[in-house]
Amino acid sequence: MVGIVVVTHSAVLGQGVKELAEQMTQGRVPLAVAGGIDDPEHPIGTDPMRVMAAIEAVQQGDGVVVLMDLGSALMSAETALDLLPPEVAAQVRLCPAPLVEGVMAAAVQASIGADLDTVLREALAALAAKAELLGMPLPQDGGDASAGAAAPVASPTAPAPDDSHELTLMVPNRLGLHARPAARIVTVLGPFGADVQLVRGERVVSARSVNRIATLAVRGGDTVTFRATGADAAQALKALAELAAENFGDIPDATGSSARPGGQDGQGTRGKAGAAGAPGAKGGVPASPGIAVGPAVWHRPAFDAPPQGLVAGDPASEAARLETALDAARRELAALERRTAAMAGKQEAEIFVMHRLLLDDATIAGDARQRIAERHEPAEAAWYAVIDQAAESFRQLPEGYMRERAADLVDVGARVLRLLTGAPPSGPRLDRPSVLLAADLGPSDMAHLDPALVLGIVTMQGGATSHAAILARSMGIPAVAGAGALAANVADGITVALDGTTGEVWISPAPDVLATIESRRAAWHAARQAALAGASRPAVTVDGRHVHVHANIGSPADAAPALLNGAEGVGLFRTEFLFLDRAAAPDEEEQRAAYVAAAAAMPGLPVVVRTLDIGGDKPVPYLADLAAGEDNPFLGLRGIRFCLARRELFLTQLRALLRAAAEHPLRIMFPMVAHPGELAAAKTLLEEARAALVAQGLPHGPVEVGIMVEVPAAVALADQLAREAAFFSIGTNDLAQYVMAADRGNAAVADLSDALHPAVLRMVRDTVAAGNAAGIPVAMCGELAGSAEAIPLLVGLGLDELSMNGPAIPRAKDVVRGCDMAACARLAERALDLPDAAAVRRLLRGGG
Repeated sequence: MVGIVVVTHSAVLGQGVKELAEQMTQGRVPLAVAGGIDDPEHPIGTDPMRVMAAIEAVQQGDGVVVLMDLGSALMSAETALDLLPPEVAAQVRLCPAPLVEGVMAAAVQASIGADLDTVLREALAALAAKAELLGMPLPQDGGDASAGAAAPVASPTAPAPDDSHELTLMVPNRLGLHARPAARIVTVLGPFGADVQLVRGERVVSARSVNRIATLAVRGGDTVTFRATGADAAQALKALAELAAENFGDIPDATGSSARPGGQDGQGTRGKAGAAGAPGAKGGVPASPGIAVGPAVWHRPAFDAPPQGLVAGDPASEAARLETALDAARRELAALERRTAAMAGKQEAEIFVMHRLLLDDATIAGDARQRIAERHEPAEAAWYAVIDQAAESFRQLPEGYMRERAADLVDVGARVLRLLTGAPPSGPRLDRPSVLLAADLGPSDMAHLDPALVLGIVTMQGGATSHAAILARSMGIPAVAGAGALAANVADGITVALDGTTGEVWISPAPDVLATIESRRAAWHAARQAALAGASRPAVTVDGRHVHVHANIGSPADAAPALLNGAEGVGLFRTEFLFLDRAAAPDEEEQRAAYVAAAAAMPGLPVVVRTLDIGGDKPVPYLADLAAGEDNPFLGLRGIRFCLARRELFLTQLRALLRAAAEHPLRIMFPMVAHPGELAAAKTLLEEARAALVAQGLPHGPVEVGIMVEVPAAVALADQLAREAAFFSIGTNDLAQYVMAADRGNAAVADLSDALHPAVLRMVRDTVAAGNAAGIPVAMCGELAGSAEAIPLLVGLGLDELSMNGPAIPRAKDVVRGCDMAACARLAERALDLPDAAAVRRLLRGGG
């Protein structure tokens, strides 16, 4: 990988630039700073020796790009080149690009494996890209780069009567007062006791209504007036003036543009795609490998008219039903806002703020209440009619961007309508092979997908360990997650391409770019077919050790495809997907049938079924009573803790598993076990379920019982747990977040919640040692198990089994067959002595 060096007179400035680049690339790029000099009283300056040391620190054989800030920094860099060995200096490029923009552009390209010249070109193009985004000509083209958009003019008019104040200003935003600025206006006005109206021409609307502001279709450059009366009128207008001076919170001259980078926190990029050789790529999080090209289809919540003939209760009860649904929708949106802010940035989460404000809009909910009171309509019918009418008013607006905001209103309307009717979320609807776009996809959405029609998936939210990503990998569907707003304005039918291995997404790629992508897709497909050809053969190292490769599945339907991919059994059947996105828990017979179906698809092969693992990021509304109000669900009632607290629910699942074991061999695995007492309690309930089946004369079979190792306490007590468990299976997703105290869904700490961190790898080593001492097998079923890059390390740590999504199995087996145990053991020893996950990755990639 190409390394990057920042040469700056200020060490503090250099570290700041480095932190920005590391946030953008999640620490994947070797990057060093040569900033300041060794003079405590006068630290500003540059030192050639520091530059030389920085180049040597990031050189991995693919070259180094050096970016500088001021004049003498260039001389220090040139001197450093003279001091380096010629073979190293030949692979160093000094880049005159602007420091911050150049480093960001270079880092992104380096992170996707671009070669030295491509990284250099991308850095050089950074200033042009920035000028384009700001709508400014470059100075060399005769323009003045300092001449940006005019600052917002915010000047009150002549003094108004005592009870009225006015503020007239020009709107600087290119897209005007669209959804997010409107939401910010309403939010700013919240604390003030004043009636505020917004005037454009002859039209006057309430400035406290997102819906009404948007219907004015205020565009960039328009002049508008805010008119306020009441005790806090002057303060309210002062706050609006300050908001306007900040461009209503939008980036000047780039807001909402479809050419804008995708993510708030460096998740989006512009320009050439480095080694991909395909310009125009924007970035997200690699979620499921593979390359896809096809027409876009958006998945939005269904908003269908309620059936005719609904009988309304009395108006008071119907109004109460509506209020209950509105409150539930607010809670859902607040949760989505928190999750999106953590994963994609605060700005991307503001869409849900705007949605909540729509729910609070008196002109929406008020009209629905009025219809219920005056027309005696059912809450469903009243709500549908009001939303449908309001959305249609958006669709009639002349501005395309404003017309598209009808979708926001429909999203809000569909959410409330679903809560009123009690219907589960509807799955995506596709009638031809397409690339599916969505804000996010839940397990039930994924369960409704037809893999034959879904070419690829791009989601605005989520990450590599989200349920959508996990299921996409199990289904073999290429996917990019956490893509922020990069596709927000993509209409259905527009060609979208994506690479789920690199996280790249292309919107309407040019013909030459599309040809490059198609070439990459053909190469990926050929490599996959070659791996499939040997998928059925066992994974045996060159010195004869058989490493069993199993599949992770989320439903019985996943088992048969996994077998075709070469799975030697099921190492993890996630039963929680049977419980999610429904109104009530599956009964014993439904569960028994699901477990039998999964086992029947793996004739004669082991099938490990994990008991219900909910809580944390997998809440189930109809089971939420015990865990309600938890400040930190990841540290609360989840996994085995929840099952032991819901005794009857747990017994039903255990009975179903024992009955299924009478037809096909099964193993049972308990999740999130922290100490022997929990394992003993779970086994006691298992025997109670068995005794009840005996008393009823129902057939049941023997089962082996094991545990998930995903809590540090379980590792510390692994020797004790091994005496009572038939096997261990390490869940690296949760183990990493608990070991590192870093939420795996929080992008801000993603570099910490990394299963390749030596602290986590040492936990794996200790678990394997405890299993070996007790004579029980130790498997790994976390996402790390399916990483081809990490498999030699895992083999060296002594794992007996690896369990992963089905499509990853052929490649994993190929990697195992090339492993030598002695060499892998030495690799593991070296990895355990490294300081962080980035260093381990460099080791695995041959960088020492």
